[in-house]
Amino acid sequence: MREWTPRLVIVGLLVLVLGVPFALRPRGEAAVRNADPADRLVIATPHNEHIRYEFARAFNRWRVAHGKAVIDFDWRSSGGASDLRKQVLAEFQKAGSAGADDSGIGKDLFFGGGDVEHDILARGATIEKSDKTKTAIAVTVPIRLPPGLLGEAFPEPTIGGAPLYHAKLQWIGVALSSFGIIYNRDALAMLHLPEPTTWQDLADPRYRGWLALADPSHSGSVAATLNTILRREGWSGGWSLLRRLSANARYFTNSASKVPVDVSAGEAAAGMCIDFYGRFQVGAIGGDPAAGGNSRVGYVDPPGNMTAITPDPISLFRGAPHRELAEEFIAWLLSPEAQGLWQRRIGVPDGPERYELRRLPARRDMYNEIETATWRDRDIKPFEVAREFPAGMPSMFSLVAPVMQAVAIDTHDELVEAWKVINDESDPARRTAMMARFEAMPPELAFASADTDVAALKMFIDGLAGKYKGEAGAQRLLRDRLSWRAFFSGNYRAVVAMGRE
Repeated sequence: MREWTPRLVIVGLLVLVLGVPFALRPRGEAAVRNADPADRLVIATPHNEHIRYEFARAFNRWRVAHGKAVIDFDWRSSGGASDLRKQVLAEFQKAGSAGADDSGIGKDLFFGGGDVEHDILARGATIEKSDKTKTAIAVTVPIRLPPGLLGEAFPEPTIGGAPLYHAKLQWIGVALSSFGIIYNRDALAMLHLPEPTTWQDLADPRYRGWLALADPSHSGSVAATLNTILRREGWSGGWSLLRRLSANARYFTNSASKVPVDVSAGEAAAGMCIDFYGRFQVGAIGGDPAAGGNSRVGYVDPPGNMTAITPDPISLFRGAPHRELAEEFIAWLLSPEAQGLWQRRIGVPDGPERYELRRLPARRDMYNEIETATWRDRDIKPFEVAREFPAGMPSMFSLVAPVMQAVAIDTHDELVEAWKVINDESDPARRTAMMARFEAMPPELAFASADTDVAALKMFIDGLAGKYKGEAGAQRLLRDRLSWRAFFSGNYRAVVAMGRE
């Protein structure tokens, strides 16, 4: 018997390890499970656990109230919005190349991630058939809504000039997103820095090594924010600012949610952060100003036109296996009950059970005194804050990630060292010469006109982005990125050498 004792202990520990997740499963989890595979939704989403839990629970509560069975939510979450979008496109391309019909990829919805990512999905995918011919296939399809719901939810179809839904209803905004600055007051005091309010504040060299940033190639929301900075500051002025921010950065994380956690822990003094991550983190550590406290962590949206407010949509996949249920979920997301869930406090009617989400509803009519009295962040007025871009100002979204990689991410060590040498230089003339080398751009990325010349900027951006479309363009971009990286790396090293002369 003694010889069996170690084996029994091992078996017992194995049972314990496997059983703990079930024993500690959140209360109410059973309410979002259903054995019938027909009563389920398969959703690709970058949304965090809190959003997934509260919306699954609330939708099933609504279904039960209307005499319907609860459903199973099968969430597919593996990375940021850009990573998920690339994965979905690859799945459709694989299915199409294999000669699959319109049965889709076994997923129903793409929930969250920003309007640009959903626009890319709406454009479809290109597949290569067995005879080597190429054809375009749809990825998302028009959403069917109950009559009158679209006009009821969106009496005005835009916010700050940005559409709240796709022209063909291939996506519909169900929340609003903005990006701002999260900061740690203790770390700022140590660095003798005031609380930041603008992106320019974060370019202060005293932030060197204390700024947390996310990689725009993995996060669509981060790429959208950098795109906003470029569209407001202009191509040359925007990259000048982004280069300084990058030079102060401690890292570029693949996960945008890491930034507020690190700032609250004092691992960074400030960071670029999506609004609800910032507000949630402020509340999570206690002393939330929205609840009358004084937190050691703060969050601010840059004032004026530097805050991008955009819709956060949901899209319906082609060949969705549970299309009717998926469209019922979308219609419910546009209801006042579901819209209020983004902001309501725990304990109020139709509010969240466990997590206050602190996001912005997409319906303008939710911003009224009666409704906002139930909210955690009752003073937010996105429809009043949002500002349109200058007429004709192009989007630079497709260029943000590849240029940022070359300017700052792939060359970060050299960039940081060059920035330090510049700020240590006491001679104004030498410092000016260093800055000129530091901010130089490769010929193909250099915009010769003034940033205020919108027509010339649009022609420049359209021509540059046009070079990288399609498969051949993608290969050209890979080659150019290597060339850009060598250019920037060489210039940063040259700046360091100038400082040693």
